[in-house]
Amino acid sequence: MSVEYRELTKEDMEHAASIEAAAFYSTPSEERTRLVREFFPPQWTVGAFVDGELVADVRTVPSARRINGGSVRFGLVGPVVCLAGHRRQGHVGNLLNLSLERMREQGQAISGLHTPHDALYARWGWERAEGKKRYVLSPKDIQFRLRGTAGRIDSVTRDDWQRLDAIYRQYSLGRNGPIHRAQVWWTESVLRDYQDEDKVRDNDTFVWVSKDGADEGYVTYAPLQLKSSADAETWTRHAIWVRDFVSISSDAYLGLWEHLLTHDLADKILIDVAPEDPFPDLVEDPWEIEMPRAEGAMIRIVDVEEAINKRPHAGDWAANFTMRILDSKAPWNDDTYRIDAADGSMSIERTSDTADVELTVGALAPIYTGYMRPSVAAGVGLLKVNRPGVVDEMTEAFAVTHPPFSNDNY
Repeated sequence: MSVEYRELTKEDMEHAASIEAAAFYSTPSEERTRLVREFFPPQWTVGAFVDGELVADVRTVPSARRINGGSVRFGLVGPVVCLAGHRRQGHVGNLLNLSLERMREQGQAISGLHTPHDALYARWGWERAEGKKRYVLSPKDIQFRLRGTAGRIDSVTRDDWQRLDAIYRQYSLGRNGPIHRAQVWWTESVLRDYQDEDKVRDNDTFVWVSKDGADEGYVTYAPLQLKSSADAETWTRHAIWVRDFVSISSDAYLGLWEHLLTHDLADKILIDVAPEDPFPDLVEDPWEIEMPRAEGAMIRIVDVEEAINKRPHAGDWAANFTMRILDSKAPWNDDTYRIDAADGSMSIERTSDTADVELTVGALAPIYTGYMRPSVAAGVGLLKVNRPGVVDEMTEAFAVTHPPFSNDNY
């Protein structure tokens, strides 16, 4: 038996679409094959070939992630698939190793993925490092306690993506987590609904316009389809899934929510929002809002030096410390470093000095994004502290403008 791990070619893409569908217990379709061929260059995907046949693949989409007003190149990992008959043979692990090497070569200092299988990806250095809240509510049961200044709601289409992008760019500029969205991401991911591959439809999309004529927010949503009896226990047939909700003013925030709540025929609305979102505190009866568990992305520091050097400093005072990073899967990171943070920037260099703190590259990810405070990491054993006072310096160095959040799945 021969095994080869390599970048896919154009000729491999139809087979990639097929195994990706099979691995997730779906039926391969012409639409899925079209999407893979049209929007994913083959060089973004690496595959495992057994006796010349593709049996597993990992795709990494190049992007960038906002943090503290800056931008870090970011690899969006997904899907990660392996045919059932070839699992537990090391193919996915080898492909993840290869993907890490390629991301480093291409300057993607950090990466993210969405998965319900934390244990698998934690072994390769990914950790939960972004948060979100999920609301489930019946619009008939919700009444606001306050109102904003009146504006208007404009219905828009996918052709208006640049209008939405202008709002999104203003919103995401100083935030922590939003990814850069290219045109194809807008038109095919944000503004299209693929729940039924045989009936792909455009989302319903609306822009909130102020009384002065300024675009200050948007919302895009689709009917939510039920796919199992388990879903039926939570959802009725008249449900709405909000794909994206963005506002850059209080009036837009309130106005877009008022628009959503006019959907009286919907028994339920589902929406994911940032961890600091205040919606339940703005309504008459917050107990009418269900808040089931929701998870953000797992994040991996691919290149510690590049990730630190590109991360703006949002703290109030200068901080410096030495840090030992343990990373068995990406050995180029496994070393001791000196970190300096001051005047809006961070810097890093390798050092032979004794480490003030020690941690794995996985534990670094939620500290880097601001998802977990260093004091919390130290308190639960994720961070070994060797110098008194260093936790305060780390907290200052890794301060963030906002809790980490992105409403994009990949």
